[in-house]
Amino acid sequence: MRLKVLATGTIALALLVTASYLPGQLEGATNWPLAAVTLVLIAAFALGWPRLMKLSAPLPVSVVIFLVGAGSTVLGLWAPPRPSLGWVAPALAAGVILVFLTQLVRGTDATKRLESAAVGMLGLLVAAFGSGWAVLGTEPAWRSVALMAGISILAAAVPGVLRLPDRIVFPLGFVLAVLAGGAASMLHPAVQLAPALVLGAACGLVVVGSRAMLVSLGGPTGTVQMAAAALAPLLVCGSVTWYVLLLLL
Repeated sequence: MRLKVLATGTIALALLVTASYLPGQLEGATNWPLAAVTLVLIAAFALGWPRLMKLSAPLPVSVVIFLVGAGSTVLGLWAPPRPSLGWVAPALAAGVILVFLTQLVRGTDATKRLESAAVGMLGLLVAAFGSGWAVLGTEPAWRSVALMAGISILAAAVPGVLRLPDRIVFPLGFVLAVLAGGAASMLHPAVQLAPALVLGAACGLVVVGSRAMLVSLGGPTGTVQMAAAALAPLLVCGSVTWYVLLLLL
């Protein structure tokens, strides 16, 4: 199952990076292939996340997660100021209200309503952060940074397939991500070594931290859960990359 999770994440990452280089501008915002791939990945994550967390009523939570992720992506691309992640916070605020409403509708006799709300809000955060990938595709120079982030993500994920304790996998994945980020800085002459190392460190922490959390929860047991497990750190790294780019480059 670990190899399948890695393969799923690698395919999703390859789709994002490839789509960012494809032509097809939409009103100067971004190319439509990248926007479409981002929305598809958010939908796959939204479908699998509540099931990965073993919620008793996953469908309403999945719908809300997708609406927030899609709203953050669309508004970030076409609503002023564009392109940006300025709509992530308003989308999350609306999503939190919707998540609580889904649990209220279930009635007082429903089980694990508080747990469902907490899992839903965490899913909202991940899905909204996924909009960062679509925003990164709006400028050619940023696409190179997205490729650098992808290399770091993959380097951090590879040790996760090893059946080793977290005290070994965690630092190993982090170090590999930092080194891969530094090496990937050679892909773009305008990117200096220090920001590339920071980008590798940030993405590496997300990946190895997500792996540790999922292992402690027992890991995925089906195809849909496997997709959510692979996509969760990948989507978060979209906004992480955007903010590193914004602050350091």
